[in-house]
Amino acid sequence: MSKSNNMNAAKTYRWIESLLTLCLISLISVFISCEENEAIETINYQEIWESDSLTIDNYIKGNGLDPVFTTASGARYAIQSIGEGDSINYNDLITINYTAYDADGVVFKSTIIPDSSEYYIYPVFNPLTFTYTSSGWTLEYTSLFVTLQGNGLSEAISAALVNIKTGGQVVVLLPSALGFGASSDPSNIISPYSVLRYEISPLYVR
Repeated sequence: MSKSNNMNAAKTYRWIESLLTLCLISLISVFISCEENEAIETINYQEIWESDSLTIDNYIKGNGLDPVFTTASGARYAIQSIGEGDSINYNDLITINYTAYDADGVVFKSTIIPDSSEYYIYPVFNPLTFTYTSSGWTLEYTSLFVTLQGNGLSEAISAALVNIKTGGQVVVLLPSALGFGASSDPSNIISPYSVLRYEISPLYVR
């Protein structure tokens, strides 16, 4: 075989070797990608729901909440105090204060301005005013519901406030599936899959 033929054969061999290497790298990348996707797809949402339910049960017991009511979607709420102000009726225009926490008591939003000596990183909103309805549809586009999943919070508010007066307080407990799910809150303060707690107090009705 001539020297020229030998050189051509060597070049062909190197080209085939490079092609096989690229194919092998591509196959490995596809395999890793499939493994990662499989890991994502095997998240057990039933286990997360059960774990969230246990967290909520422990909070209820630890804080002596009784009675506790459950909405159609699985949110739970309890009336902490009735209040001594004005009664609340459907179709009233009402204003409420609220503070939202995760299961560890970390505040991630509120309408109550902290003391000047208190350090905080969460956003503070104005008290929320809305028309109170039995379905809760008027709450869907307010700051209280930004990026929440499901209707658990609006169901609880709709069912609870008609049973208290201004100055009273309701606590609402949401499993993560009805909160932010696999995401954090809009301010990235709390962890994904967090159980949420909302303390809600009507200020006045008009």
